[in-house]
Amino acid sequence: MDGKGRHSEPGESESPMTAADHANGYARSRRRLTWARAGALALVPAMTAVLAAAQASGPLRPPPPAPSSRPPVPVVAEKPEALPMPPEEIIRRFVANEEQILRAIMGYSFERSIRVEELGPDNKPIGQVESVTQHTPGPDGRPSMKVIRRAQSTLQYVELEPRDLDGAVSTPLFPLVPSQLANYEIRYEGKQPLDELSAYYFSVRPRALNRTRAFFSGVVWVDEQDLVIVKSIGKWISETGEVKVAQLPFIVFETYRQQVAKNLWFPAYSRSDEPLQADAKTSVPMRMTIRWSHYAFPPEVPAAPAASPAPPAPVPSP
Repeated sequence: MDGKGRHSEPGESESPMTAADHANGYARSRRRLTWARAGALALVPAMTAVLAAAQASGPLRPPPPAPSSRPPVPVVAEKPEALPMPPEEIIRRFVANEEQILRAIMGYSFERSIRVEELGPDNKPIGQVESVTQHTPGPDGRPSMKVIRRAQSTLQYVELEPRDLDGAVSTPLFPLVPSQLANYEIRYEGKQPLDELSAYYFSVRPRALNRTRAFFSGVVWVDEQDLVIVKSIGKWISETGEVKVAQLPFIVFETYRQQVAKNLWFPAYSRSDEPLQADAKTSVPMRMTIRWSHYAFPPEVPAAPAASPAPPAPVPSP
């Protein structure tokens, strides 16, 4: 999309990205999605009809009592607004953009924090564990990870150390790329405002399940202007059941993205709330929060320790 808000057609060339583009893009996302962190789950309890009907015969199960585990079901307008293009074309474009975003993020460095909390009756943490890491693309294209901070675990019901969090989240961040499109049924459900954004939302479910592979099932919100996914709520499921995070109860995640550059919306915040059945009489509310920040391109490489000064050369004997 150019500076006038016009979408670039497929194959249309764009000017090279500058540092100002990156800064302006991030400022735009902060201005338009400032509500994401403060009200991450505000929409979920009010959504009750569309996705349940769309997925009645699919893999998405009836919602459990926990608010975050409710599949998102945006309210359907009585008279749907006319679209500027067929839903199939919107799907084609945002799926193509997902491929571009996936390729682009591989060239960025970023920080990621993962926090798991046990919540008390007042919904405040009574125990937690956290790990903060920096991820940097290597010369061979493989990302490297460096630990920045690990907070000592104060969890009371789960034995979990900070290092256990580093590999806890392994599901793909971008499941709807062109190579995976045939595996999914994507249906246009309507249009909905998201803070200062106006977004289309689509229900997504796998066409078939597999014992060896998991697929995304849920809803995605697509920005009307940039035709990119800016929010998603869903879970991963296979023929053997729902995919959990390690031995933890987290299944359904609500994820928001931020704009870091022109048409590049990267993950910013993800959260899941699920109860842990500690024993036959004790159910403990738990929360996992993942944050991505400090995106940098060219990537910021962690500084190497300063080398010790070389010893002075010996003075030749007279």
